[in-house]
Amino acid sequence: MKKIACLLLLFVAFQVNAQEFHFIPKIGLNFANMTNMEGSMKPGLNIGVAGEVMMTDNFAIEPGVFYSMQGTKGDVGSSTVKYKNDYLNIPILFKGYVYEGFNLFAGPQLGFKVSSKLKASESGTSVSTDVASDWFKTFDFSIAIGAGYQSPMGLIFSLSYNIGLTNVLDKDNIASFINKTSGVSGISASDLDGKSRNGVLQFNVGWRF
Repeated sequence: MKKIACLLLLFVAFQVNAQEFHFIPKIGLNFANMTNMEGSMKPGLNIGVAGEVMMTDNFAIEPGVFYSMQGTKGDVGSSTVKYKNDYLNIPILFKGYVYEGFNLFAGPQLGFKVSSKLKASESGTSVSTDVASDWFKTFDFSIAIGAGYQSPMGLIFSLSYNIGLTNVLDKDNIASFINKTSGVSGISASDLDGKSRNGVLQFNVGWRF
């Protein structure tokens, strides 16, 4: 909560010194993966709001808050397993308008885990459990980079990639689960080496008010 309060104070300070401010609701499609999980990209949604603070005619700071469906999926034997990790992400993007409405942006992002579930399916039968909630840490830190286009009407398109920098696995809890279940989860400590980072490709559309 202290981190969020500090971010809000920074946001107010930026707005006071800004030339103009824009409110931007956004929604988009995620393609998420996790390193060392031997899986493929898992589709999901992200939705939230951002505030574009114009510092100059061509430079802006854009903080936001987004609900993001992440994780990964892969095959374990004859079953398909999905790790469904949902986060509340708070990016602070530094945006430069390079030509008319085209822009480039990058910045840090704080992620707070909201929920974790493991879903396994085979031959039309599926089982979902929240046993995986203890496998993943509650905090994630990443860097977002991307490009976008701002139309004269207000419609926004953007493509970005979130590069996870922190290990999100709780190795001790995973090892404890594997010992109890003799590896039926399809994960081994040697395969994971106790480390995994999030990676998320995002396509977003929004409207700039």
